[in-house]
Amino acid sequence: MVVFLGSNLMKFLAYCILVCFVTVPLVEGRVRHYKWEVKYEFKSPDCYKKLAISINGRSPGPSIIAQQGDTIIVEFKNSLLTENVAIHWHGIRQIGTPWFDGTEGVTQCPVLPGDTFVYKFVVDRPGTYLYHAHYGMQREAGLYGSIRVSLPDGESEPFSYDYDRSIILSDWYHTSTYEQAAGLSSIPFVWVGEPHSILIQGKGRFNCSTLGIEAGLCNTTNPECTPYALTVIPRKTYQLRIGSLTSLSALSFEIEGHNMTVVEADGHYVEPFVVQNLFIYSGETYSVLITANQDPSRNYWASAKVVSRNSNTSNGLAIFNYYPNHP
Repeated sequence: MVVFLGSNLMKFLAYCILVCFVTVPLVEGRVRHYKWEVKYEFKSPDCYKKLAISINGRSPGPSIIAQQGDTIIVEFKNSLLTENVAIHWHGIRQIGTPWFDGTEGVTQCPVLPGDTFVYKFVVDRPGTYLYHAHYGMQREAGLYGSIRVSLPDGESEPFSYDYDRSIILSDWYHTSTYEQAAGLSSIPFVWVGEPHSILIQGKGRFNCSTLGIEAGLCNTTNPECTPYALTVIPRKTYQLRIGSLTSLSALSFEIEGHNMTVVEADGHYVEPFVVQNLFIYSGETYSVLITANQDPSRNYWASAKVVSRNSNTSNGLAIFNYYPNHP
């Protein structure tokens, strides 16, 4: 009799477990599909015209915006004609998918000219990340972008904000990557020198009057080099995700008249602390909270400048634009 009751009890428990699995489905992430074409185009990000690498005509490329647990699929066509390409997803752990990490010659063969390659991976934790070229010096030519991963619906960060925005800081050279690569590999060694300007979200401003014979390539009236504008609503708080993909420069970033509260670094929440200047190095990402609590009748400058060494590089400038003002 005891054995009989024990057997029925075990069957009952097994039934309960089965019911739980059937009636409580697991939450699965979305699939986010991107179709990108990479090619060379003439760009004037700091008013000086030169060849740059774009994704779908843009540099920085399109942002990947997802939630934790989502699957990212990027259908990637290489239209550079004479160059291979590979894309590294900086900060994404690639658990179970190391072959999609994008480090050419290590985890994958490069994508040949004219070929299409499909990257597929899961963003398994929230945070601020980057993607960039991992072949030759193509990152320096503008092949990069941002990845923003938020928590699933119903979950929230250990801090509050009203809106979420991303920017990338980078340095920019007027000399081509081919010329720089030739100098770096030559004997005697030829150093690349200081960058000509700092870009904020792909936009900067170079002083064309310093140019001689190349002045015809520089046009400050070109709308392409109008400073990037981050429009904000008075009294609202913004999570600003800041990433750096400079080739050489360590930077200091600040927004005139506004404090920044650092809440995340490289995909990890941190004990919040307040800064006026954010010091950031290449490959790093930070999330800061900024409240639009200043006089809304005017706009404010955001700036990025080279630190840690003497430099004649033009500072990066953007506009912290209070709505309904216009830059």
